[in-house]
Amino acid sequence: MEQQSFSLYELNITIKKLLKEIFLESLWIRAQISEIHTNANGHCYIELIEYDTDRRVIARQKATIWATTYKMLRPYFEQTAGYELQAGLEILVCCTIEMHESYGLSLNIIDINPEYTTGKIALDKEKILNRLSQDGVIELNRSLQLPALPRRIAVISSATAAGYEDFCHQINNNPYGYRFHTELFDARMQGNETEQSVTAALDTIFERADEFDAVVIIRGGGATSDLSAFDNYNIATAIAQFPLPVLCGIGHLRDETVSDIVAYKSVKTPTAAAEFFVDIIREQEERLVWLTERIRRAAATNVERQKIRINTVWYRLHYLPKEILVGEYHRLDRQLSLLLTAARHTLRSSQHRVNYLQYRVLNYVRQRTETERHRIHLIEQRLEATSPTNTLRRGFAIIRQNGKTVRSAKALDIRQAFQIVFHDGTIDIDGDSK
Repeated sequence: MEQQSFSLYELNITIKKLLKEIFLESLWIRAQISEIHTNANGHCYIELIEYDTDRRVIARQKATIWATTYKMLRPYFEQTAGYELQAGLEILVCCTIEMHESYGLSLNIIDINPEYTTGKIALDKEKILNRLSQDGVIELNRSLQLPALPRRIAVISSATAAGYEDFCHQINNNPYGYRFHTELFDARMQGNETEQSVTAALDTIFERADEFDAVVIIRGGGATSDLSAFDNYNIATAIAQFPLPVLCGIGHLRDETVSDIVAYKSVKTPTAAAEFFVDIIREQEERLVWLTERIRRAAATNVERQKIRINTVWYRLHYLPKEILVGEYHRLDRQLSLLLTAARHTLRSSQHRVNYLQYRVLNYVRQRTETERHRIHLIEQRLEATSPTNTLRRGFAIIRQNGKTVRSAKALDIRQAFQIVFHDGTIDIDGDSK
């Protein structure tokens, strides 16, 4: 029996018929744009993709927006959502399923819901902010203290960006002539490389953090969708935890990214970023001028008060009656005489007391010396009476064994030699070894 088989063409025709029978109408599909490009004829070709929770690709499908439809959908989406159709966007599109015998399965996009995209972006932004809040880092950079005179500025931007040029022109040509030191750390400010490029620039600045007072991240112009790179958890975390104040000048007049929220300060344009630093220096200069003037006025007031005080003292001294001066002189002379008399009396009394104390001390020493001499003599007599020699003369004897005095019968070992000491000699006794 011959095995049934289909040619590839027959298989595709069969799939095409089945799809038409199953999907009679268009349907709405949620997916992320992986790739998108437009050909010379105006047709838009898209690759749609879907990830699981672990960011693994679980579905992939080609889609097409024909030129006539694309001319209507593109401006409608961009004006409503505020974003260009680009890779990375989550979209909700109305499609018909097309199966071509030669080109295979594809989706024909006929409508798009921009509100879904804006809602998804807002939801993703909220999730990132919640995550940063749970990490405890969302307020870190905003709580830093900016130096009083922030003149050393690290700039993260694209070297070719108009925004960077605007920043440099504004800060270097400020109307007050303030001098700033700026250093560019070149980075991609839009597209898929933004995350890696900006975080790498921050890492480089971190290694030289002691050389700068602040960091400014700037970009200028471009579509609102270009800001999506800064609604990024890794960039926001790097900014939030950076040890220097970070100023973001990446937004437009009505847009605020996650990076703007966690940064020390957010301004709308690169020019505004430059003006921020200029204004700080200007405020400090005005404060210094105010303090200088305040000190000058206080010093002048104090000098005037001292002049008045000196003049008052001089006037009183110059016109003080001579009688008062003479009276004061006599009063002081009397006090001096009284002090001298009292001092002499005190000195004589003290001398008498010293002589008396000296006599008592000498007398006490003599009596104490005689007493101690007599006591020592008695001790010597007692020691002499109890000496071993006198004890032996009274008929006692001392037994020694092994160089030690035997003090009891139990302590004497008769098996060993020992000596008996009398006052007139010593007898050696051999031990009994039996």
